[in-house]
Amino acid sequence: MTPTSSRPPTPPGKPMVGHTAAFVRDPFGFIRQSVDSTGDAFRMQLLGKDVYVLAHPDYVGTALSNPERFAKPDDFEVAFGDALLAVEGDQWRRQRHSMEPFFSPRRIADHAETMAEVAESRIGGWAADTSVRVDEEMKAVALENLFEVVLGQSVSDGEIDELSTAARDLNLWFKPTSWALPEWVPTPSRHKFERASTELRDRAGTLLAETGERPREDSLLATLAELRDDPDSGYDEAEVLDQVVGMLFAGHETTALAMTYALHQLATHPTVAERLHAEIDDVIDGTPTFDQLQELDYLERVVDETLRLYPPVHAIPRVTTESVDVGDYTLPEGATVLLSVWCLHRDARFYDDPLTFDPDRWAGTSPRDRGHAFVPFGAGPRICIGRHFARLEAKAVIAEVGRRYHIDAADGMEVMPQMTTQPADPVRLRVSDRT
Repeated sequence: MTPTSSRPPTPPGKPMVGHTAAFVRDPFGFIRQSVDSTGDAFRMQLLGKDVYVLAHPDYVGTALSNPERFAKPDDFEVAFGDALLAVEGDQWRRQRHSMEPFFSPRRIADHAETMAEVAESRIGGWAADTSVRVDEEMKAVALENLFEVVLGQSVSDGEIDELSTAARDLNLWFKPTSWALPEWVPTPSRHKFERASTELRDRAGTLLAETGERPREDSLLATLAELRDDPDSGYDEAEVLDQVVGMLFAGHETTALAMTYALHQLATHPTVAERLHAEIDDVIDGTPTFDQLQELDYLERVVDETLRLYPPVHAIPRVTTESVDVGDYTLPEGATVLLSVWCLHRDARFYDDPLTFDPDRWAGTSPRDRGHAFVPFGAGPRICIGRHFARLEAKAVIAEVGRRYHIDAADGMEVMPQMTTQPADPVRLRVSDRT
């Protein structure tokens, strides 16, 4: 038994550079191999910086259940300022309290048909027997839904393209080739990040401008504008601006990725697609309603299995605020920690045949039953505020695609880690008309 006072072990590395080259070359493969050879908690060395990787449900549960001891790293503040997904403590509690009503299950359910109508409008233009760039299409659908349902405004196709590009480039601060280097080292990825950050802040400022188009009174954007103008709210102009920037990124990016990966899996697993088509044909007549979407049990399994095999957030970074015990090890104060969602979700100890896309593994069980072996939205007090929104939107969009089209994939799909799990190449699917 390893004594509690010891730090996690270190895999074999290279002199001076440690594990930098192996991690940058293949982050997912390196972490998987290190877990297999070294254990569920290990310490990798990136150019002299220690990074502690945790890849067991018990360890991940410890970290996510104790946000006061495992805090968000400064990288989130660099990307999002004082947005909800970056702040801590009382500031986080104040922001969460003011924003949570807009993401409650009841309110989100009221907008299910809006989500389906947005998907119908966007997807209805796909020409049969053509190749569709679904990663771009899903980002467009997700951005339009964010504006319509949460921000209370419409958005043009031109704005969708600009915002989608900026949101994509915001990922680049966390690209392994940049993340492993000191912050003062200039890289092309960091240059694109800075440009994207400026663009998103400019757009957020325009949305909040008093002279601009007024959002719906029940929208989050209207509430943020009121909080900005209320001297007793605790919000100032900069903090409200940061909320909009954070929402423009987090409110669509991860959901778009989940929908992209789900459609690709359906395109490469025709038996799964046939079962889903049969369920959709049996339940849905016209634009899907909330009640109809709730009846799509097999679609629910498809979404869960996609989130398992291709979690949009592949790793959750944290920093310890004090010395803390994790299992048989002790992490020092100020330790940089990565909770490997990707590794957890693909571990044969927790999932049979883990690299196979099998929605039926969720028959008779649920994400809750898996505990901290299934954390696509995080867990604990800081679980993703938009999880109900994301799941319902994914079901509405996938149901609309399935109602209209057969989809096939000519190529496989590789992914790479940035802030989120990104496709390494454009994801193109061939569509044919089912109607």
